[in-house]
Amino acid sequence: MKALTTLIKLHKRQLDGLRRKMASLERQKSQLQLVSARLSDELAREMKLAGEQPEMTQFFGDFARRIKRRQEDITSEIAAIDTQMAALNEDISAEFSEMKKIEIAKAAAKRLAQVEEKRQDTIMLDEVAERQHRRKDGR
Repeated sequence: MKALTTLIKLHKRQLDGLRRKMASLERQKSQLQLVSARLSDELAREMKLAGEQPEMTQFFGDFARRIKRRQEDITSEIAAIDTQMAALNEDISAEFSEMKKIEIAKAAAKRLAQVEEKRQDTIMLDEVAERQHRRKDGR
């Protein structure tokens, strides 16, 4: 049973590590989404400024292309992170499933040990009762 306890601890550590990786990926994704939103806001401000100041229009095209390119890069990075998160989610599910199997096996072993202990107690009490009965009949 000690081996099962050790295995459970091992799986819990591995599961915690996977969850930490997932949290890190979620933070990265969130940061990229914030950057993308800021770029969109900046693009909207620059479009408004270009509309108000005709001399800025000539610079706006290059600026807009750079912003769009950066947003496409961010979208690609987010897609890559989503792929990593999906794979990591599968790993987390598999690790959790394995840990649960071991916990169930440990619980079954514990129940079996309790049943065996009760059986041994019953045998011992039966033997004591039989001895007392023999003594009583032997008088």
